Formats: sequence, structure tokens, C-alpha cells
Amino acid sequence: MDNILPGSEQELKIENLKTAQLEPKDSVVFNKNKKKKFLVKPWQKVTFILSLLVLVLLTSVFSYTALITKEIKQEVDQITPVVFEVKAIIASQNIMALPEKITQLKTSKEKIQISYKKLAFFGKIPFIKQYYLDGERLFKAADYGISAAEKGVTALVPYADILGFQGEGSFTGGTTQDRIVLILDTLKEIQPTIDEIDQEISALTKLINEIDPNKYPQKIKGQEIRSKIIEIQKTSKLASQTFSDYKPVIASLGKMAGADEPQKYLVLFQNDNELRPTGGFLTAYAIITIDKGVVNSEKSDDIYELDQKFTKKIAIPEVLGKYLTTEKYYHLRDMNISPDFKTSMEEFYTNYSTVRGEPADIDGIIAVDTYVLSELLKVIGPVEAPGYGVFSAENDIRCDCPQVVYALSEIITKPTPYMREDRKGVLGPLMKSVLAKTFDLDKARFPELFAVAMNSIEGRHLQMYFMDDASQLATEQINAAGRLYELKDNLKDWQMGTNMDFIAIVDANLGGAKSNLFTNYEVKQIVSAPTDGRLEKTVEITYKNTRKADNCNLEAGKLCLNSTLNDWLRIYLPAGSELIEIQGISNEASVYEEANLTVIDGYFSLEPMGLAKIKLSYTVPYTDTVNYNLRMWKQGGIDAVPLLIDVTGGEEQLTLDKDLEYSTTF
Repeated sequence: MDNILPGSEQELKIENLKTAQLEPKDSVVFNKNKKKKFLVKPWQKVTFILSLLVLVLLTSVFSYTALITKEIKQEVDQITPVVFEVKAIIASQNIMALPEKITQLKTSKEKIQISYKKLAFFGKIPFIKQYYLDGERLFKAADYGISAAEKGVTALVPYADILGFQGEGSFTGGTTQDRIVLILDTLKEIQPTIDEIDQEISALTKLINEIDPNKYPQKIKGQEIRSKIIEIQKTSKLASQTFSDYKPVIASLGKMAGADEPQKYLVLFQNDNELRPTGGFLTAYAIITIDKGVVNSEKSDDIYELDQKFTKKIAIPEVLGKYLTTEKYYHLRDMNISPDFKTSMEEFYTNYSTVRGEPADIDGIIAVDTYVLSELLKVIGPVEAPGYGVFSAENDIRCDCPQVVYALSEIITKPTPYMREDRKGVLGPLMKSVLAKTFDLDKARFPELFAVAMNSIEGRHLQMYFMDDASQLATEQINAAGRLYELKDNLKDWQMGTNMDFIAIVDANLGGAKSNLFTNYEVKQIVSAPTDGRLEKTVEITYKNTRKADNCNLEAGKLCLNSTLNDWLRIYLPAGSELIEIQGISNEASVYEEANLTVIDGYFSLEPMGLAKIKLSYTVPYTDTVNYNLRMWKQGGIDAVPLLIDVTGGEEQLTLDKDLEYSTTF
């Protein structure tokens, strides 16, 4: 090798040989004529195969899910019309048609559930699992709902005829008294079923409310999702609450109606045309007994006659005496100064029970006003009260009001040149005639009577107070006790001073004839967002009298209905509210606490054909800066009130025809 010349061909071959020996065996050889070669590694092959398998699996899952979803949708589309049919059947009271529809709903639910279970594998996948379990909750809730419906229908069908539903039940004839006795017996029979239904509705509501709507999108393919879930939750909660409220009523109704032993009630007629805090001036009263649903009148009389027998000398309360200056002593006829019916009746009955000759075994007090009489007469038609004439709900042009209202005013109020005996004793005979005709009413019109009762309770035209605690509790549960402040369980998250506002407007006619017959008012509330734990409000109340004055000179002997209204106004607000300013009252406003509420107290006058506006601004303790919740209480004896609410510039027009519960955002 020493003889090899540098740069010669032999030297190049030797160098190439050395380089080849140093390189790894699996290296890629480069030269001028060859390209680089890539070798696929084993882990790359495994990754590719797995990715392909996942793609195939996902495609299969999506295709399978789409197929099952389509299957479920077809079943839902088929059952949707049945749901609407059920609603129509319930509205028409045709209970006999319900069992077939409930069976259809149950069958369809089972088919949908079978299809849904084909997607059970989603219940084992993290994150997706929670959505699958929500579906299972809905099916379980549906089971409770269908079971409750089946039990309810099974319990009611045998008594459909008795209760006034369409269809034929086991009752085929008999007198009205027979029907009432059977209804009371029916209530006893179905009480265990009612308890079971209540449990199932509560379980249904609990399941639905376990679903968190916030984890769902607002919409999917243009269909509302989250809002629908929230709506279903609210509806189920309200249904559960309503059923729970009425359950004690059903349990107590038999006792109230004298199913086991006769019940004795004091009936008070509140003349809402002369408005007082509980709904009207206590004009007349009657004593009635109810024995197995049959009402008998023992006596009726003028409230003034009752006061003649009331010998206790009680100084008139200061809160009333400063306006009712014509009276020195506190009379029974004025003892409804608290707008809370229970509070007023406790005071009234304590003093009534001292009157010699009046029964001491009263089981309760029932108060009605002209609305109840007028609405009843619309259903049953005109009635005749012996010795007093015919009463009807037809419009009387002399007052543009129901004839019964004008006729009662004539009998009770109109001065005469002679002594008129027992002029307010009309209540007993009138009630007897109304009840007699009601008993003879065709059962097909029972739903109309039920509607009158419910509307009268909701509007506080019919209010009740019972000595028995269970009956009183039942009455309060359905808001028939005229309580000033009641917060239902479905509003338990609303708390005064935190996220709840409250207002009650209470008027009392202290010497304005029957001018409330021609007086109405409307309310505007302007609400600002809270700052530093308080929100500021402005409230405007506009009163209008729509009729010219009557000749109220006693010597003229004419019926005096409309004259200057002297109005004692109290506005109840959340405790801790602070008055900033009030305009439109004749005196300096008083501010005090009553029943854990702040009261703004004042006085104003309203002339016939006149207008009066009360405007006040105040602050309310309120810490929620997002949501505004209002509960507005409706006074008994007044007509529906137009209401405009402006919350930080957003206006809504509402109607106060019963207690109002309102929510919005600031």
C-alpha cells in the first residue's frame, strides 16, 4: 500500500471501503442516482389501524343513534295529538273518555322507553352519562304521572254523575240532598287515593327538578330547549303545590259541610259599594246550619239591630277614630278595620259572642259581597225572596249595575216616611231562595257554580274563618281565608328585604254613601334598580268616580248611592320601607308598623264625576341586583285593577284581579 499514489483510483476505492465499514447496516445509501427510502415503524402502523377502527366505530354509533332517535321521534309524533286530546277532554269535563287516552299514553311511553334503552351505552360514557340519566329521570317521572292519572280517574269514574262530570256513573237519580250526601261520602272514599296521588306528584316534581337546565343549550336546530325544561319544572312544581294545597281542603270539606254533625255558621254580608278593609261595610248577618250539605237559615238581621244589643262600651281605636269622627265608641259594624280577615274576625267574634241571645256554638264565619250574589244569579237565574221581591243579575239602568245590587240598596238604604221592620233581614230569605234554586240546578251546570266559587275566593269576594284549626288551615291553603300576607311554598325563595317587594292598597269608605259602586282606580309602579341594598319606587294611584251625585238629602226620600267619597287609605309595604314623599292626601301621612309590614296611612276625598291622584315615592330593603320579584295583594270587594309596572324602563300592563306574583330582571 506504500506504493499507492495519492489521489489515484486505488486510494479512492480504499477510502470508500473504510466508510462502508463504519456506517450502520440499516442505513440509507446515498449516491447521485438514488433517492432516500422511508421505513414505516411498527407504532405508526398500530396508530393508523386504531384511528381507522375509531372512525368506523364513531360512524356506526352516530348512524345507530340517528336511527334510534328517528324511531323515538316517530313515536313522539304519534302520541302528541293524544296529549292535546287529553287536555281537551279535561277542559270539557268528559272524565269517562280519559281511561282510553291514558292507556294510549302509557303504551306510547313504554314504546319510547324501549327505544331509549337501546342507547343505554351512553350511560357509561363520562360526560355524556349525565344527559342519558336525565332522560331516565323523565321516564320515571312519566311513570309517576301516568300512575297518578290512572288512580285519579279510577277513583272518580264511579262518581262522575254525582260530581257533575260528563258520562254516566253509578248515581242515576234521587234528590239534590241525596246527591250532596253521596258527594260527601265520596270524599271519604277517595281520601286514601288522594294521599297516594299527592305522593306520586311530589315524586314526579322532585325528579324533574333534579335536571339542571343550565347544562343544556338555549336551542337545538331552532327548537327551544333550556326554556322548555324550565317551563316543565315550573309547571310540575305549581301542579304539585296546588294539589298539596287542596288536599287538606278535601279532607276538611266533609266536616265543613256537616257530613258527620251539623255545623253552624255566621254569615256576614259585606256591602262592597261601601268599601271597608276586609271588603265592605258589615251590613247584615245571618245564622245558618249545614247538615249533610243541606243549608237551613235560623235567623237574619240588620247589623244595626245587632249593635243595639251590643252593650260593651269600647273606645274607638285611634287609627280609625281620627277619620270616623262621628263615632265615640267601637261598634261591631266597624270591627273589620284590619284588611287581614282572620285578624278582623277574631276581634269581631270575641265581641259578638258577648251579645245576649246570639248563639255561642258558632263553627265559623263566612263573608260574601254583592259580587257573589250577582254571579250566582247569572248561573241560576232570578229568584224571589218572600216579602222582598224578585232579584236578578240583569243590568239595572238606574245604577248600570246588577238589579240585585240596586234592589238591596233600596231595601237597606233608602229612607222611608214610615218604620220599616227588619229591613236588613232580607239576607236570610234571599239566601234561602238562592240555595233552594241552586239545589235544583241541572248537574251539567255544576262547573259554572264551581267557577263562581273559585273566582269569588281568588278575588276575595268570599272569605272564611273557622274555629277549628284544621278547617282554618285548609282554608288558608287555598287562599280563602283573606289573609293579608301569605307566601306559598312555590315562592319560598322570595324573601322580603332580600329579593321580594310587596304592596297592598287598602281603602275604606268612611261616609261616602255607596260611592264605591261608581269608583275605580288604576295603579302605576316605577321601579329603579337597587343600590346599597335598597331600591326606590314611585307609585301612582288614580281614582275616578264616573257618576254624578245623587240627592242625599234625607227629606227628599230618594236613594242616595253616590256622594263625596271620604277615603281612609293605607298602603302596606315591606318592613323597613322608608317614605320619601307623598302627594294627594288631605293630611300629613302617618307611618307605622303593623303585621310585620310598614304602613303609609292617609286620607283623601273624591267628588262625584271627579278624579284624585295619590303619588308616593319610597325605598324598600332589597339586595338582589339582578331579579325583581313583586307580590301585590288584592283587597276584597274591589273590581279588577289595571296595573302598569315599569322596571328600569321596561313596561308591562297587568291586571290585579287576584293576588299578583310578578318577576322580571332589572
